[in-house]
Amino acid sequence: MFLTKEQQNMLDGEQGHAIAKLTNLVVKIGEVNGATRLIPIKNAQIAGVSYFTVGDPIFSFFDMLSKDKVKVSVPSWLNPAGMDMERWEEMGITRNFAEKQIKIIQHYKKMGIETTLTCTPYLIGHQPKFGDHIAWSESSAVSIANAYYGARTNREGGPSSLASAIIGYTANYGLHREENRVPRIVVNVKTSIDNFSDFSALGYWYGERFHGVIPYFKGIKSTHLDKVKMLGAAMAASGSVAHFHIENHTPEAREVNMNQVTEIVDFDASEKQHTYGHFNQVKEDADLVVIGCPHASLEDIKTIHSFLGERLIKEGIKFWIFSPHNLIKTDNTKNILTALEEKGVKIFTDTCMVVTPVVRENYQNILTNSAKAAFYLTRDGTNKVNLLSLSEILESVSE
Repeated sequence: MFLTKEQQNMLDGEQGHAIAKLTNLVVKIGEVNGATRLIPIKNAQIAGVSYFTVGDPIFSFFDMLSKDKVKVSVPSWLNPAGMDMERWEEMGITRNFAEKQIKIIQHYKKMGIETTLTCTPYLIGHQPKFGDHIAWSESSAVSIANAYYGARTNREGGPSSLASAIIGYTANYGLHREENRVPRIVVNVKTSIDNFSDFSALGYWYGERFHGVIPYFKGIKSTHLDKVKMLGAAMAASGSVAHFHIENHTPEAREVNMNQVTEIVDFDASEKQHTYGHFNQVKEDADLVVIGCPHASLEDIKTIHSFLGERLIKEGIKFWIFSPHNLIKTDNTKNILTALEEKGVKIFTDTCMVVTPVVRENYQNILTNSAKAAFYLTRDGTNKVNLLSLSEILESVSE
C-alpha cells in the first residue's frame, strides 16, 4: 500500500504508540481487501458502545488509547448505548451495568466524540453529502448513508471506525470505489409496499436470499426517509447488504451502471406474506411493543400520538419507543411526550431493543414493525416476535 509521508509517520509511531496501532489496523484491513491507498474521511459514526455487546474487554482498549490521550480528528458520533442514560433504572437496568456503561461513554467523550447515542445520526442534523467518504459502522446507518444520501462508506467495525475517526483516514476499497457500487440483481416489486413494516419485510426477504449483493428495486411508487431506513435496516440485518438503489428515488439510481446485473427476481404478495408469516410467533398475549429500530423519527412519534387520540395502552402491555435524545428533548416535543406517557407509551433515548439486555431478560412476547428488531430478538431463541404494521400494533394494544 502506498502511504503519504504523514501516514507513514503515523504508522512508524512518530505520533505515539496508540496512533501507530490504529493506523496499522486501518492499513491491514485495507491490504486484506486490496486497497492501494488510504483516503481522508469527512466524519465517522462509531459502534462498540453498549456494555451489553462489548463487555469488560473494551476497557483494556481504552487504557491503551488514554495513555497517549488521543482524540478524534474528524466530527464523530456514537451508536446507541445499552440503556437510557437518564432513565436506566426505569428500564430495569442494574446499577453495576449502568456504572460500566457510563464509564464507556465517558471514555468516548474524552476522545472528543459527540455522545449522540443513536443509529440515525442523519435524523439529528448529521446528513452526509453526496460523494463524501465517511467511516460509519452501524449497519442501517451505513445503508442509508450509501443509498439515500449517496455517500461512500463500508460497514466499519467498532475498532476500525474509531481508528479512522482518530487518524482521519480509511482504506480505499469496497463501497468507496465506484465500480463496487453497481447493482447485480434487479428486484421487481409486484405487490403493495405502503407502510414501514412492508418496506421492512421486503428488506428482510431480499437480504436473507441474496446476502451481500447490491439490488436495484423497481416498482416502488413512493418513498421517504422513514420508509427507506426500514428497508435498508432489514437488508443489513438479514443479509449484510450495505447499499441499494431504488428506481426514480435514490440519487445514484438514474446514472448507475446496469451492465453487471446477472439476475432479475420478483417480490410479490406471496413473498411478502411469507416474510410476515415467518415472524408470526406470538400465540398468546404480548407483553411488550418495541418501536424505533432504527431509531424513530419525530414523524413516527407524532403518528403514534395521532392514532391513539383518547385511547390508552392496555393494562399489562408495555409500549416502548426508542429515539435520539437530540431529536425529542426539546420544548417543541414536550407536550407530545407528556401526552404519550399519560397514555402508557414510554419514549427511551440513547439505546434500543437490540443493544439493551432488559428486553431479552424480562420480556417474552414482543410486537414490532421492524424486521431488523425481529431478526435480532429471535436469533438466540429467547423471544417470540410478531412483525406487524404500526396501525395493526396500535389497534391491538390500545383501548
